[in-house]
Amino acid sequence: MTMTLPDEDHMVLVAEDDMASRTATRLFLQRVGYRVGEAADGPGTLREASLGSYDLVVLDLGLPGLDGEEVLARLRRDSALPVIVLTGRSEESERVRVLNLGADDYVVKPCSLPELDARIRAVLRRGQPTPSTNQIEHDGLVVDRAAHRVTVGPTTIDLTPKEFDLLAFLAATPDQVFTREELLEHVWGSTQEWQDPATVTEHVRRLRLKLEPDAGSPRWLHTVRGIGYRFSVVAED
Repeated sequence: MTMTLPDEDHMVLVAEDDMASRTATRLFLQRVGYRVGEAADGPGTLREASLGSYDLVVLDLGLPGLDGEEVLARLRRDSALPVIVLTGRSEESERVRVLNLGADDYVVKPCSLPELDARIRAVLRRGQPTPSTNQIEHDGLVVDRAAHRVTVGPTTIDLTPKEFDLLAFLAATPDQVFTREELLEHVWGSTQEWQDPATVTEHVRRLRLKLEPDAGSPRWLHTVRGIGYRFSVVAED
């Protein structure tokens, strides 16, 4: 099989307590062109991630010392570092909970290493802003993709990485209606077979609470009943 090396020299942290799995993943990712660091437990993962040299974390949930969900929650409080959860837990409720915590993707073991590589590339591509749309402005709302910052007037709004991605996607295509399934595909890189579309609904709800002066009568994020959601550039009565 011919493999195309990553476009940039990305560095990936593999957080996995099983040495054999961790080593196999590291060797494969190095072979296809990544620089790779390792962590065998939760505290070690947080220490490595805090160094600021990584572009993405591949995170197992069953880490000793501090489990993967707590590691993910702490990462999300402190950074926008992309996280792909790689775990043997296949329950839908687990996927929804972890994705709502801010994971960028959820991969169930056993997973082929080429598929993991493809998912890493997809997440890294989503994190690269398009220069022509680095800053989106609508009626006092500013979405700055380069700085990964959202402001409403003078106020900076604290969003999770996935909330930011969802808002940036909708705001970049104002007045266009997207179904929940389309948003899963474009923002999460997922499908309803792998992820509950209700996660989109929950993210829209949280965005409204953070952005809108009145979440019950939204200014920007509108529900199109029976279809999905759209970002409005014109205030509605």
